[in-house]
Amino acid sequence: MYTWELDDWPAYTFDQKAGELWTSRAFAAAHKILGAVEVVPEDLSSEARLDLLVSAAIETSAIEGEALNRDDVRSSIKNHFLDPEEKVAVHDPVAAGISALILEVMDLYKAPLTAERLHRWNKLVIPEPGPGPLINSAGTAGQWRTHSDAMQIVSGPVHNPTIHFEAPPSERVPGEMQLFVDWFNEESRELPGVARAAIAHLWFETVHPYEDGNGRVGRAIADVAVSQMLGQPLMMSLATVLSKHRKAYYQQLHAASKDTLDVTPWVNWFGERVVEALEGAIGVIQYVVTKARFWDSLNKRDLNDRQIKLIRRMLGRHSPEFEDGINAKKYQNLTRCSKATATRDLQELVAKGVLVPIQSKGRYARYQLDLGN
Repeated sequence: MYTWELDDWPAYTFDQKAGELWTSRAFAAAHKILGAVEVVPEDLSSEARLDLLVSAAIETSAIEGEALNRDDVRSSIKNHFLDPEEKVAVHDPVAAGISALILEVMDLYKAPLTAERLHRWNKLVIPEPGPGPLINSAGTAGQWRTHSDAMQIVSGPVHNPTIHFEAPPSERVPGEMQLFVDWFNEESRELPGVARAAIAHLWFETVHPYEDGNGRVGRAIADVAVSQMLGQPLMMSLATVLSKHRKAYYQQLHAASKDTLDVTPWVNWFGERVVEALEGAIGVIQYVVTKARFWDSLNKRDLNDRQIKLIRRMLGRHSPEFEDGINAKKYQNLTRCSKATATRDLQELVAKGVLVPIQSKGRYARYQLDLGN
């Protein structure tokens, strides 16, 4: 049976000690973040926060199989912190919408959760494709689903699908969501913070109140719950960690939505991901500082414009690791130079200690920045 079919639904239970343990570990990791932020210049801590917000927007969409352009997302989020005359145009409404959701979670995390707020979030992640509302098979984005057919999560061929989960009938959604919102704003405050966030996300996904966009809205609810627990906007990207564990994430959600309302395994799994995300934020802060120190240490007068352009581009990448590195072909495309010039420039950067080879054989030679890692 699905949990929403059980007599005691939605009376979730969990091991109190497990909830308290992960909440304690989350606070300890958050304290380390505050310590890391205090010892770096404000502009670098702001850059780290921007990187984390961009990652959150991109990865919460990636979990749903939607690939966004990093530059569009970064511009959308950066515009939030700029004066009107400094803002740049963002043409992708999907990138703009998910960025707006991430920013609203950060800015308004203290505000009560309401049906109207959830509807707004759903509209942001399912943007309108031009004039008029977005029409799907069941109605309009930004309202509870109303179709009479079962809301199911399936995979496999159309003629023989595998049903992973079935949500409550649409006629039950308004009442279910009112119950959820009331619990989130009131009763849930007595729970250990990580357990509250875990249950809130699971409960919302179990009701699955929208035709589309449930995952992204549900993860935003989890972000709000973690921010409320910490008493400050997130300096982490939970979605990045969930995306990394995407298969296990879905398996854990599905397991927690069947047969029992004891969600201790889900609280433990989710708590581990929250701590992982917080510890990952510390790594992002440290990486931003490393990049800044590396840039400041360069003798730029000893480098040509092409080489400086390459270094800027590589330092601008979000990931702390340059997995693909740079090779002569990519350098040619980036700087519009000849193959011979590309090879010479890269070899000079290696000789000067700017780049280090990660694959040194002939035409397959690739390099990464020597950041001292």
